[in-house]
Amino acid sequence: MPIKYGGAYPLCEKLCLCYAGQAENTLQPSIKHPSVKCRAVKAKRFQMMDKHILYGMRVICAKQAVDNPWIAHRWVVHDILPQKWEAGNGEVPFGYVPLMPLHQHNGQQGADETLYIADIQIDLHHAEAEAYAENLQSSDPAIYIVLRPTDEDDAEAADDAAAEAEMMLVEVSLSPYHIQDVEDCGEDQVMKVPLVGPMAEFVSEFVETYYRPESFIKRKRDKARIDEDMNRGGDKRIKRAYH
Repeated sequence: MPIKYGGAYPLCEKLCLCYAGQAENTLQPSIKHPSVKCRAVKAKRFQMMDKHILYGMRVICAKQAVDNPWIAHRWVVHDILPQKWEAGNGEVPFGYVPLMPLHQHNGQQGADETLYIADIQIDLHHAEAEAYAENLQSSDPAIYIVLRPTDEDDAEAADDAAAEAEMMLVEVSLSPYHIQDVEDCGEDQVMKVPLVGPMAEFVSEFVETYYRPESFIKRKRDKARIDEDMNRGGDKRIKRAYH
């Protein structure tokens, strides 16, 4: 099932999308303003943006039954819903959120799937702007969702509804560098969804605001002669007879 981003958009390139609800820091598209005013609103919004942003995200995952002798089900991302963002002020975003069940219904091709939901925060920091820029410039910009099976300690700490999923939402990231480290560990399941629409615009403007690529400086070769004062002819203490 394709990612819908809650059905709030697709983005139309011919329309100027301005963001309504600026006081709540939401991403609700509107087409009531002309393009000049739209640019002014976005510029003002990013002038007030902090260098550390905690961006709320609601993730809906689906546990799908599969006809396979080795596994009984698989996990996929059903939908993601961007929420409010706020200044992080150096705080650590909350993670390791248990998945709570929603309901069960027939998915693609009539297969049964159970939907689970969890709220989490994306950590956007100006020090990682280079990683976000790399994500946007790649052929497949993505939002990365990291899931991890719960162990016995997690199951005991969670309630019955959360323990039913046997899976927790570890984090949601926009940094491919960080996700590479996660994949190298091999303990978590990493899924990605396309980074498009207003969310992509938000990240793009964050990168434009805080990313300063280092300019290439060609190293000049040192023309000084460092061997001018060197004594040649070997060790002076050794007498040599030349015939």
